[in-house]
Amino acid sequence: MVLTVRSEFTGVNQVGDFRWMIEQPEYADALFIFNDNQSQFYEHQQSQGTDHRCFPGGGNATIRPYQCQTPPRATGIPTGEFGGYNALDESSRAAIDDAIACLESLLATGNYARVIYSWDAQNQTLGTGIFTVAREVTDYIVERIDTTASRE
Repeated sequence: MVLTVRSEFTGVNQVGDFRWMIEQPEYADALFIFNDNQSQFYEHQQSQGTDHRCFPGGGNATIRPYQCQTPPRATGIPTGEFGGYNALDESSRAAIDDAIACLESLLATGNYARVIYSWDAQNQTLGTGIFTVAREVTDYIVERIDTTASRE
């Protein structure tokens, strides 16, 4: 079983700031999940991390380069494309499920004791700062992450 940690961003250079946290020794056993654009998620999966697709993004996607380390310290989960998903439809569900399959593969390596993802404590769901994402989507992502981590 891998522990899931919900982390709320409250400011830079402190807990909740993934860019800062991922560099701290106390998080060396953690895999960070960042909110990704659907197209960049798939580009990374197809490239196997061998090219320019390992550049930082906005928000918590600033840690995108860490998905290209060996072993990866971060993995993306799509929350939209040029804005947040406005519904949990067949397309958004498929992209999220593909990301969860990647998460399962990473956790199966045994390299991680914790999974850390962004949290919105006020709304009790996935934290999203740049995109406005439908609640049914953020809740689905949280449920899938928590379920996946608890099985490993």
